[in-house]
Amino acid sequence: MEKITGPEGIDCYRLSHPSGAEATFSLHGGHLISWKTADGIERLFLSKKTSFEAGDAIRGGVPVIFPQFSNHGPLGRHGFARKSEWSLAEEGKSLELRTSPTTLKEWPHLFDLSIAAELTETEIQIKFSVFNIGETSFEFHAALHTYLNASLGRDASISGLSGHPFLNEVTGKTETDTQAEIHFGGETDRTYPGTTGKTIILEHDERQVEIRTLNFPDTVIWNPGPDNGIGDLPPEGWREFICVEGAHLSDYMKLEPGNSWTAYQRIRILP
Repeated sequence: MEKITGPEGIDCYRLSHPSGAEATFSLHGGHLISWKTADGIERLFLSKKTSFEAGDAIRGGVPVIFPQFSNHGPLGRHGFARKSEWSLAEEGKSLELRTSPTTLKEWPHLFDLSIAAELTETEIQIKFSVFNIGETSFEFHAALHTYLNASLGRDASISGLSGHPFLNEVTGKTETDTQAEIHFGGETDRTYPGTTGKTIILEHDERQVEIRTLNFPDTVIWNPGPDNGIGDLPPEGWREFICVEGAHLSDYMKLEPGNSWTAYQRIRILP
């Protein structure tokens, strides 16, 4: 990966493909902030109002959620990985976050994290790994909170989850959507457990995006809708993205000493 200067001078690394496709990771958060396919089109949403300051979370791209999802635990919302400073791994092909005095203040476990990507002309595969380097087991949640560019004003939709039960985080109830597609307009916050092997299709502007995961047992679909009160999102920014994220959150992943866990999220632009 090539070191570059990113937005507001932050340190970033860019991965390039011979086709012209490229992906840019920020050291702040180990965060994928840009993915452009070979045609030069940006496929990820990044808020124009986001902060790149130390200690803040970047709004958009692909935040790394670890070791806690949302407020489901004693830590800060979505854990500390997305707000931490990562580094380039020795092999130069991935970013890593290692245990530090700062992380130990929040979470008393010894770990290493790794985030990497592989590109083709029309596809990105994101690889996320967790290593237990301590002498005791630990449990965690993990997710790749992917903000995909989508024009909600033109009736974007998600298909592939019809008939699958989900937890509606807005109502707190378990529901099943019998419609063939998910449409957006109000707040949407759904956790679909047990979606391993499912193919999810995002359709917008007569384009289709295929999302598949490996070893992430759950899928989250999220859009905050209007009047969301999110300060680092423009007033109409909610119309520009849909989050489709591979996740391990319906239960905890338990990792024994010396073991590792790896999961993948693959996103492909269909013809």
